[in-house]
Order: sequence, then C-alpha cells, then structure tokens
Amino acid sequence: MAKELTLAELQKQIAELQAKEQEIIQAEKATVVEEIKAKISQYKLTFEDLGFEPVVIVKSTEEEPKKNSNKGKSQAPKVPLYRNKDNHAETWHAGKGASPKWIENLADKHLSDKKVANDKGNMIVPRPILTDWLDANGYKIEVKEEVKEEVK
Repeated sequence: MAKELTLAELQKQIAELQAKEQEIIQAEKATVVEEIKAKISQYKLTFEDLGFEPVVIVKSTEEEPKKNSNKGKSQAPKVPLYRNKDNHAETWHAGKGASPKWIENLADKHLSDKKVANDKGNMIVPRPILTDWLDANGYKIEVKEEVKEEVK
C-alpha cells in the first residue's frame, strides 16, 4: 500500500508540478503562436471567425477637446470609423486629408468607375461615395454610445 502524503508534502508536489507546467508553456508558447498566426493568415480569419467580440470604441461624453492657441484645430482624439477586414490594425477616421493606402486600394479595386478629378487634377472617389460604399460593405466600426461612470 502506498504511503499517504501529508498536506505539506502534497502542496509541495502541486507547487513543483505547477512550476513545471509554466516551464513547458513558456518553452512551447512561441511555436504555438507562430502556428496560430500562420493559420489565421492562411485562412484569412477575423476576430469574429474566432469567436471574439468585435472591438467596440466607447465615446465618453466627458471628454472635451483641449483648448490651445491652434484656433480651429481640434485636439480631440481621432476615433477610427472604418477598419480593414484583412488587417484589423489598419483603420481610418475619415477626416480631412489623404486617405490611407488600404482605402485607396479598395477604391481602385471597387470604385474606379466613380473617380472624378479634384481641384489638383488627381483622380479620386468623392468622399460621400467612398464612405457609403464602406458602410454598405462591412468596413464601418460600430460605435456604442455609452457614458462612462466616474470612478470615485
């Protein structure tokens, strides 16, 4: 018959096994992460495909633009309105100025027939047409309007 372990001996074995578990996890983690990244890339998986909730940006009603000497220029953070389906790190806030390359590529691919010359002579897709197309094709980030509770 096997010797009965004392509580202290059992706890010591548990601690040793947990330490060994962490060593194995650390040793295998990098390989597993690379395998997962390769599969995600190969199958073009999204957060939603993997069962994750989409990233939701919460606007706070308490935040106001900072006031400074740059009259007419907002210091409010630019909240992205659109996200690239193929690369969730690429976003666009649809503000003034040039569009990001991924937006230009989408416009070239899907809206080339809608291009018109701007005041500089460059061929562009008008912003309302572009944003309507992005909205209709699932690139818009859904924003939930919630008021953050103050931490007291």
